[in-house]
Amino acid sequence: MRLSDLQTGDEAVIVKVLGHGAFRKRITEMGFVRGKKVSVLLNAPLKDPIKYKILDYEVSLRRSEASMIEVLTENEAVDLVSCEDPNVLQNDDVIGKAVVRSGKTINIALVGNPNCGKTSLFNVASGSHEHVGNYSGVTVDAKKGYFNYKGYHFNIYDLPGTYSLSAYSPEELYVRRHIFEQTPDVIVNVVVASNLERNLYLTTELIDMDLSMVIALNMYDELEQSGAVLDYKTLGEMIGVPIVPTVSRSGKGIDNLFDTIIRVYENQDLTVRHIHINHGKVIESGINVLKEELKTDPQIKQHFSPRYLAIKLLEGDKEVESILKDKADYNDLITLRNREVQRISKTLGEDVETAVSNEKYGFISGALKETLVPGDREKTRTTHIIDSLVTNKLFGFPIFIL
Repeated sequence: MRLSDLQTGDEAVIVKVLGHGAFRKRITEMGFVRGKKVSVLLNAPLKDPIKYKILDYEVSLRRSEASMIEVLTENEAVDLVSCEDPNVLQNDDVIGKAVVRSGKTINIALVGNPNCGKTSLFNVASGSHEHVGNYSGVTVDAKKGYFNYKGYHFNIYDLPGTYSLSAYSPEELYVRRHIFEQTPDVIVNVVVASNLERNLYLTTELIDMDLSMVIALNMYDELEQSGAVLDYKTLGEMIGVPIVPTVSRSGKGIDNLFDTIIRVYENQDLTVRHIHINHGKVIESGINVLKEELKTDPQIKQHFSPRYLAIKLLEGDKEVESILKDKADYNDLITLRNREVQRISKTLGEDVETAVSNEKYGFISGALKETLVPGDREKTRTTHIIDSLVTNKLFGFPIFIL
């Protein structure tokens, strides 16, 4: 149940706060943390805002803000716990056990480029045996699995492979909408260790969204076999996201990955910090103008990162425009956006989307220069040998027929 569902006079206990980093930080600082009792004191005449009592003080929240807070009532707690321990009689014990159980359910989404080993990781973690392939249709929908580990229940969503979070393909839209609408507790960004520069572009977009995230540095054995050396701990500290080497096809590193997910979920990982990828003075000034305008709308702040929306507006993202179209000053916002786009394009001599991409790749290149010693990539290219055989004029057709 969500806090917004409670009626005047109802009581419940906080389970977790959903939403992105800035919103979650503000709400938890107000005292809405796991295990704390909250009661509804008063609903405004139009049902918004709502006055609550928590930690012996009164606080008002908008209904939309309260809808981002999961709670448990006494009746829900009894239903949840009684089937496991019918001898529990005292309500406090029931509620306490129920909150612990509910608070230890972690919803994660696997996000990564096509062919990054994401589905293999999903299969290893969840025990699923779904088919892994590269052809169209394998991951048109999100596959859901679950498993239990160290007292936590993980719901895992394997999202379609995508190279970015733009609005150009069904896969990109699906992934972005899942993140917006389902608000996973932790994003697991699956990155191919032997192709970091390309894979980390998606990472930079996820960083812009200000999400709780862990990077699974997959196929790490290929990077090691090539002779390359990556200081992944320093790279993680630079980008504010913990990085865990994995080999999904063998299961190597999976336990460490989920240990890290638990630490991030419980706010115990010191690597985690939100950074802003600098897009250069010209673009940053445009981002800041739009961001400040977007921050005036409280409903936008709790669901989305204003900075992320500002960047996408500058890029002309139609999906983001659609999200914002009901904003009271939408026309003024678009006028402001158009002015900034014209200024940026004129100053830089290229369109905003290209300029933003260049800055992101520049950030990635700079980070890898400090943390990666390249090896011999060809050592890992077994697929090149296979390709040369199956496309050979002499052997290709017999192999294809076979």
